[in-house]
Formats: sequence, structure tokens, C-alpha cells
Amino acid sequence: MQSPGAGRILFDISTSMRAVGPPTGIVRVERKLASWAYANVKNIEYVFFDPNRQAYSALACDARQFLAGDAAIDDLEMTNSARPGGRRTDRIPARLRGSFLWITQTRRMALNRLERIRLRSKGTKLTALIDRVQRGLMSPKHRRIMVRRNGARRPFFPHDVVLGPPIAFSRRDTLICVGCGWAHTNIAAIRDLKSSTGFRMMLLCHDLIPVQFPQFYRQRDVQTFTEYLSQALAIADLVVVTSRSVEADCRNYCAERGIIIPKMTIAPLGYDVAESDIDAQLPEALRTGHFALLVSTIEPRKGHGLLYKVWRRLLAEGIPQAFDFKLVFAGRAGWMVDQLLDQLRKDPQVAGQIVVLHDVDDSLLAALYRNAAFCVYPSVYEGYGLPLVEAFSYGKAVLTSNGGALPELAQGFSPCLDPLDEQAWYEVLKQWIEMPEARAAHEQEIRSKYHHPTWSEAAESFFRAIAQSASGADLLQ
Repeated sequence: MQSPGAGRILFDISTSMRAVGPPTGIVRVERKLASWAYANVKNIEYVFFDPNRQAYSALACDARQFLAGDAAIDDLEMTNSARPGGRRTDRIPARLRGSFLWITQTRRMALNRLERIRLRSKGTKLTALIDRVQRGLMSPKHRRIMVRRNGARRPFFPHDVVLGPPIAFSRRDTLICVGCGWAHTNIAAIRDLKSSTGFRMMLLCHDLIPVQFPQFYRQRDVQTFTEYLSQALAIADLVVVTSRSVEADCRNYCAERGIIIPKMTIAPLGYDVAESDIDAQLPEALRTGHFALLVSTIEPRKGHGLLYKVWRRLLAEGIPQAFDFKLVFAGRAGWMVDQLLDQLRKDPQVAGQIVVLHDVDDSLLAALYRNAAFCVYPSVYEGYGLPLVEAFSYGKAVLTSNGGALPELAQGFSPCLDPLDEQAWYEVLKQWIEMPEARAAHEQEIRSKYHHPTWSEAAESFFRAIAQSASGADLLQ
């Protein structure tokens, strides 16, 4: 039983509510933990950081539709969360902002206003009429947000429709932050609120990579992340990390900057192999057992550029062609990769040999894992590395890097190479393509001995760690 007078568990799902498309990385983590908490954690409430109020707001609808990816919030008329006044529209006087948006973003404003009517309409004829009008107005970008892959509509809530009143915090409450807080909240406002009310704050620190490797990020993003990290670590009552590597990084960061090191605990992330036996169809260019797979957002740190260079060398020798072997990049396009993507599109040497798949849903992702010959993950540095866990869970050998937590997760089941050593990657990739038996021993070990927590097990471990930090309070149902 929960002790009398115990407060609420307030779970920040700002990241999940803003996300559209197949969940990846931090979005998936937030949704998995928050979904498990819905059925298993007492006094759980879901909150959204409202940048217009610079405060947390309750939700005026069921949070589960956001956690399932079946709805998203429209940020058109919101200010910049982390940096109020950072967007051009933030600098327009409030009384003129609506008119300004109608002039500069006429289509988006029209879709927004029609969506308000559609969501509130109880008449099927009116709803259908509005839907037809909206579909005629949608650009491809809007369609991706507002229409599911099966053609059904996805609610795209105007923020004032879906947000309820501001949250009145008390010292008995616990705020849980596991998403992209540096992008979706204002840590200074949270710090001031915590100082005045005394609530507890639990922070999941995924990694410190933008601070450690600023060359892989835009300068303004590094600055925003650094400001958030320093203040968040300073005010958190508990910092949960997912690996020993990130724990060491956090401790070193705090020590170097004179931040009192907060209480920390390690709680690994989870993974569930898709239970359905029905896979999506592979793209026509791919054959079962004849491609290497890299699952990751395409960004500078992940090693796509290294593999591009290595694959060109292999193609020049005719090795992939001899075995009808392809390289697959599965992941959305991120930042600072326009030049690389342009090269992949225009380079005749890799045409049809490197297959790039964006917006891969869970069904296609499962099919890719099941049918890949092996997986690759040459990331320069990872705080965890879910693609490695996913590949192992499908019994696939993985050629991974030795950056950050990856050797910790690999547990000796796969080779870990220097992510900057192009020659080493070339040699092992060549061997694994030409000699499947070279990776067979790894596959056998993985399939017979590898085990990783499910998402239910990982979520329970996460919330028990929070409960223990709160003097053993019983948070679970």
C-alpha cells in the first residue's frame, strides 16, 4: 500500500506528444516506460510542458493515444520551449501573432482551425466533409503528420484543445523526466518551480554525447543541451542511467564543473521481439540473407559515412556484387547529413547497392532484422545502443564499434572495432560477406546464451529504483 498523504507521480510526456512517425530512440523509451506506468504505477498522471505558460499542464484527453503514436500536438502557436523568444513568431506581439501566422503560414493555420472543428464535431457528415477539405490542403509534410499509413486520420491537437490547467505541484509530488527535456522544456523554469515547491525530480540521463562530441551537432543545439544538462543534474534527486559508461560520464562531468554529484542508479532499457509471425514484405531490392543492416537515425556520429567509404572499396573489388549482397541504412534523416545523403543519391557506384529506408515502422523493422545476414553499428559513441540489443534479440551477429557503452552491451558476443579505423571495418566486412562461417560462431553464442530484459522487466526495474530513492515508497499497483 502507498503511505497516507503520498503525492502524485507526474510523468512528463512532452517528447511523445510532439513526436510523429515510427518511434525511435528516446521517443520509444519514453513511450514504453510511460505506457507500462499507466497500468502499474499508483497515482500516475501525465503532464506536458506548456512553453506558453512556462509551466507543466495537465492533459484534457487520454494520454494513451499519444503514447501509442495515434495522436500528436500541434506546436504552431507555441513559443520555443527551451528558449522563449527564440523563434521568429515568438518576437511578434501576442495581439498580432495570429494575423502574422495567417499571412506567413496560411495552409497550416487553415488546417489547424479545421482540425479544431473536426475534433469537436459529433456529426459524421460534417467530420467527413472537413476531412476531405483538409486532405486537399495537406502538403506531404502535413499528410505525414495527420494521416496514418493505412489512410486513417491521426488527431493533430491544437495545444489549447488538449491541454488542461497548470499543475499545482506539492512537495510530495515526484516529476519523472525521461525525454528530450533540452528541446521540449525550460530547465530554468523547472528549477525555479522545484525550489519554490520542493517536489522531487527523477531524471533519466541517456548520455552526454552533445557535450563530449560537439562536432556532431549544431552549435546552438550543443549550447541548449549543455545548459539543460548542467541544471538538470544539479537539481535532480535521482539520476537514472542505462549503463556504467554513462554513469562514469555523469560523475566526471559533475566533478569537473563543481556540481554536487546526485544519487545515481543504473536501469537498463528493454526490448521485446515482435510476437507476430506476419512480417512486412522486404523491399524488392533485398534478398533474405543477402544484406547487412544498420538501424539508426542518419546523423554524423552513427558511422554511415564510414560504411559508405568502406562499401565503395568493396564494390570496387566486386565483392558485394559477387554475392548479390547489399548494405541497408534503415532510419530517418537527421541533422548535418545533407551532403552524405546527396552523395548516396548521386553516386553511380553505390546505386542499388546501398539501400536507404526512411520512416521504417515496427513491422518492416522486424522483417529487416529477421532477414538480414548480419548487422552493423559503427557509432562513434553510444550511451546505450538499442540497435545492438535488437539485433542480438533476433539472433544476428553484429559488427559494432567500441564507443561508449557498446562493449558493455556486446558482452563479448560480437567484435567491437575502432569506429575510426576504416581498414579494420573493411577487412571484417569483406570476411563476413565472403565467409558466412566467420560470423557463425557469434550467431551460435548469441542464440544460445544471450538474454536481455523485456520492456516490462526494464520498466519495473526503473520504477523500483525510483521507489527506493523515495525512502522505499511503494509506487507499484
